[in-house]
Amino acid sequence: MDVETDGSTPAEPVSLQGIPWFAACTDEQLREVARLAERLHIQAGEVILREGRLGRELFVLLEGTATVTRAGRVVNIRHAGDYFGELGAIEAVPRSATVTATTDLEVLIIGPREFEAMMEIPGFRNALLTGMSRRIREADDRLAAYEDDGAGSETRRWTGDGTTAF
Repeated sequence: MDVETDGSTPAEPVSLQGIPWFAACTDEQLREVARLAERLHIQAGEVILREGRLGRELFVLLEGTATVTRAGRVVNIRHAGDYFGELGAIEAVPRSATVTATTDLEVLIIGPREFEAMMEIPGFRNALLTGMSRRIREADDRLAAYEDDGAGSETRRWTGDGTTAF
């Protein structure tokens, strides 16, 4: 991770209530998530994670906007309530994209130990899987719409992580 974590503070349970990923969590579950995660301010322009580098942290955007790029091309924009880095949190593989703060951000950082502990929180695993399933469905819809348009099917290919590569 390129972002310095010095000066991070514990998350507040109330700040998690508006995050769709945690919508199904009880107040008790949110308190446990908040206890485990750290809240960090990131300035606009900072690289949060870099394509090709190893990283095990999961990030939840509380405030702000981040740009996701692959091979220098914008593939997604993430907003408050979104999360990223979940694939790296699940499996120790190089990052599939670079994420840069477009605006100043407030994020939750969930490291590998904290992520494992959160998997034990009742309902958390289901919330993660539901969110990942939603992303895959949205990516499938975008891919189908792209193919229906007949645009560039020979120059793009499905990457399996919600993006297309050129």
